[in-house]
Amino acid sequence: MPTHWIIVAHAKWFIDPSQFPLQIDTAAIARTVLAGGVALAAIAASFLVDRLLRARAGRAHAPLVGARRDQRNLISWLLLILALHVSVPLVVAGVQRQLFVPNLSMPWTFIGGAIGLTQIVIALSFAYGVMTRAAALVLAGLFPVGAVIFGPVDMLEQLHILGIAFFTAILGRGAFSFDGILALPRPRFRTWVPSAVSVLRVLAGAGMVWAGFTEKLWNVPLAVAFLERYPFNFMPALGFTSFSNADFAVAAGIAEVTIGALIASGFLTRLVILAAWVPFNFTLPYLGWVELVGHLPIYGIMAVLLLWGGHEATRFLQDSNANLTASLS
Repeated sequence: MPTHWIIVAHAKWFIDPSQFPLQIDTAAIARTVLAGGVALAAIAASFLVDRLLRARAGRAHAPLVGARRDQRNLISWLLLILALHVSVPLVVAGVQRQLFVPNLSMPWTFIGGAIGLTQIVIALSFAYGVMTRAAALVLAGLFPVGAVIFGPVDMLEQLHILGIAFFTAILGRGAFSFDGILALPRPRFRTWVPSAVSVLRVLAGAGMVWAGFTEKLWNVPLAVAFLERYPFNFMPALGFTSFSNADFAVAAGIAEVTIGALIASGFLTRLVILAAWVPFNFTLPYLGWVELVGHLPIYGIMAVLLLWGGHEATRFLQDSNANLTASLS
């Protein structure tokens, strides 16, 4: 039976969220304060450890993983990997008239079909590398549309998609794309290049934090309903018979908020990504294709951050901005 792996399962993908409205009451506020305190303590500890490790290493920041003379190829591979990881769920969502994820289901209307088709076109643009920056801007434009249709609460859970849109609009799809091969005209976003990875990281972490609140800490009944259908609460099996599904949901929410906050902070990013790898994967044998497809964009972001790191990525891009901008497509 899984242990803490429930922390990254999205209850709204498997349980009808319309039956469980948010509950912002005194208890929810107390859980919010507790989760915020734990997250801040974890960030402070990671900051101190990060400073200590860098001081001992004798350098301001760690280099990008890989041979420095071949960084352009590595960056192009990262852009390709991320694009493919977001293309698949966009196609799946498009053909099912969903906006990004299963709980954002659109009706059988012209607008629903148009949004679905738009996602498919964006996915093809990302996969082939054709007019990728323009497609990324359209992807970002789906957020205000989704906020109107579904409300801001549900859309904020998809902040990692917005991060991917920004990242791709700035860096493009690299050399391994039709844009790169054909050397098509491209906008110059040189001043934004150093912010590409940091914005991706912060939005991905913030989306995880928000989901921890909206699916667990502010909506314990939703999480309990999920746990009743999928019994991930392992604590009674360890002898803690009084540890209810509600208690497990709160603990899982605090853990999810903490991991998201650590990712957004940029401290010990590679270590945090490695630690989060099991939680993001162990649910797959239990929750199946929906979980796999829904988490593919997160997997792509994890690959980028694992190789590029946190704050060191911003400094690296600042140092290499001129050379990198000339090679990006």
